[in-house]
Amino acid sequence: MLGLQFFSFSLIFYVLFMSAVLGVSLVIYVSTKTPTKSKQGTDDLILIERQKNVSGYISTADKRKFLGAIGTCMTDLRPAGTVLVEGEPLDVVTEGNFLKQGSIVKVINVDGSRVLVRQI
Repeated sequence: MLGLQFFSFSLIFYVLFMSAVLGVSLVIYVSTKTPTKSKQGTDDLILIERQKNVSGYISTADKRKFLGAIGTCMTDLRPAGTVLVEGEPLDVVTEGNFLKQGSIVKVINVDGSRVLVRQI
């Protein structure tokens, strides 16, 4: 009886071991046959088109036209808030001080989308 149990255990072990070897071999074979760096394999993963300024793409609206303009605070500036400049609401930041709603400010610097104002 003991010999039969040992035989069935060793047969199961042998079948599992051979299945694992066959599976690993299959994975290695398939991975070496598929293209890894060809364009065919990466077209679905990489965006090739680029948005360039020459083509008309602009990441932020140009706010330099507001430089030197006078506006009125629509909200409290603590130190960021909204100012009405030339009829347009504009998200701004002060030099660090807090300003009440209704204060008159002047745009003193524009850096990308950051607009800096000073109370006058």
